Amino acid sequence: MSTSPVDLSAFDKRSLLDSVDAQLRGEIEAATARARATAASATHEEARAEDDKDTRAIEESYLARGQAQRVADLEHDRALLRSMELRPRTPNSPVVVGSLVRIEDDDGVRTVLLVPAGGGRRIEALGESIQLVTPNAPLGAALIGSRVDDDFELNLRGKVREVVVVAVG
Repeated sequence: MSTSPVDLSAFDKRSLLDSVDAQLRGEIEAATARARATAASATHEEARAEDDKDTRAIEESYLARGQAQRVADLEHDRALLRSMELRPRTPNSPVVVGSLVRIEDDDGVRTVLLVPAGGGRRIEALGESIQLVTPNAPLGAALIGSRVDDDFELNLRGKVREVVVVAVG
């Protein structure tokens, strides 16, 4: 694996977070619409139980409650990301939440943005796909505190991978 220095300064982290915010906004709007439609269906006259074994309305109300909780979770993630501080990082800085990190493993080189919430998403910037990772994820936990040229082993889905930190920004 090569570990040549890589400049991540071309990426504007605030702009990256704005892209995530737009994704979350869209997800919140869609989830809110689904929750409202399900709640309306649960209370509609046609959902009324026809006998004591008919549980359609109860099942729909549980579904609506779960969908409303999903909206609340997405709004919470969005609030955490919007309030996230983005401090300048030097190439020698340790990885913290808010760091943009280029790593190399058996699959090649990729870039991740360590965030407090919203992990698992991908955003496109400067022709590159950037993965959002939280400190709760195995990769995020392993990255916290690491520096350029640090390497570690990561066990994902039963496969051990060697990961090298190529750049921090």
